[in-house]
Amino acid sequence: MDSDHESDDRPPRRPPSPSKDPYVYTLQSSRHASSAKVCRDFVACVLNSVGQWELADTAALCTSELATNAFLHAEGDSVMLRVVIEPPRFRVLLYDASAELPAAVSLPEGDRLRGRGLGLVAALTDAWGTAEGDATGLYAKGVWFELAGKEEDAG
Repeated sequence: MDSDHESDDRPPRRPPSPSKDPYVYTLQSSRHASSAKVCRDFVACVLNSVGQWELADTAALCTSELATNAFLHAEGDSVMLRVVIEPPRFRVLLYDASAELPAAVSLPEGDRLRGRGLGLVAALTDAWGTAEGDATGLYAKGVWFELAGKEEDAG
């Protein structure tokens, strides 16, 4: 039989069964002024790709707030962004090299331009918090949020 053709005794190809494991998408970015845009675009792309477009704008905004905080207040040269999809929940974690935890969350009164980021994250998401650093030890802490999506379209 010609080597370019499949043998007739091979089993038919079948699509793989959907995994029960979470899907994880990771991006490492410089800790730079452009990090917020890169991170928010990455999160929006992931959520749109898995059919959760109704969450993409909220997730992008909250990701932008986390990345901006890391740029303004963290240490180190880079950040690591992870999007964990465990339908129907989606978790976004942003790791940085600073061990200092975020300040208490409250929306400032009046017209103050700064200090609203984590208040927005808290108001727009189902849950948020901090995590210990990544497994490699490169990053000291993570800040995360979760959103609930539609289970039938996820993954």
